[in-house]
This record gives sequence, structure tokens and C-alpha cells, in this order.
Amino acid sequence: MRPAVPFVVVLAVCALPAAAADAPNARVVVARESAPTYPILGGKGEATLLLNAETGSKEAALSLLTLAPGAEVLEHLHEGSAELLYIEAGACELTVGGVKVQAGPGSAVRIPAGVKHSARVTSAVQSLRAVQVYVGPGPEQRFRGGPSK
Repeated sequence: MRPAVPFVVVLAVCALPAAAADAPNARVVVARESAPTYPILGGKGEATLLLNAETGSKEAALSLLTLAPGAEVLEHLHEGSAELLYIEAGACELTVGGVKVQAGPGSAVRIPAGVKHSARVTSAVQSLRAVQVYVGPGPEQRFRGGPSK
């Protein structure tokens, strides 16, 4: 039996596809500590931008969101991007295409491209923590409005 190969070694020897290799600063792994974090919603939340065009990801963007209790994301849409969320902690009420739904820890949410949606954190004490993916990156760039930390 062969010994197991550490995952990190496997990543180190993988070649990037030509399109990703051509992108400036293209990376396979982005550590949370090295990703910029921006305040959002007037200081009621923050977004950490992990994978996007700047890190070489042209197919999708991945961010981490933290929203304070009571924070609201006003109705909006992403014309060319579907949005996927995985709720790690906290709870929220979403309105997607006019339909209200509840989501909490362990919930996965799919918002199709071009569909109006909004959200409100309903957990009274715990912040909402979610992994956010845009299939068709671009909408995450709106988070860059404030200074990063």
C-alpha cells in the first residue's frame, strides 16, 4: 500500500489551466487572512472577497459574509449572475422573486440570475455568517466601496 500524499503537495504540483495561468496574480488557494475584508451595509456587516477575477477566478466569485442582527439587504438583482449562499450561523428571512423564505445554519440558498431578492437577519443575538458564491462573477465588486482591513 502506498503512503497517502498530503493534499498540499497535490496542489503544489497541479498546473493551472492556460486561462487561469494568464490572469495576473492567479491563485489556486487564497487564505482568508490574505483576502481583503470590506465593511458593508453602513457598518452592519462585512464581506471578505476570497475568489474573484483579481485572484484568477473568472468562472465564479466566493466571499464570506457576516451581517449583524437586524441588518437588511435591500431588494436588488444580479442580471448576469446566480447567487448561492450557505448559511453557517445565524438566521435570516429572504424574499426571492416575491416569495419569503427562512434560512438558518446548514441551509443552502439559490437565487437565479435576474431575480429580485432581499434579506433581513432575524437572529436576535447571533450574527449571520454565510459563504456566498456568484456564478458569473462581478456583483461582489460592489463590496469594495469602503476601506478594506
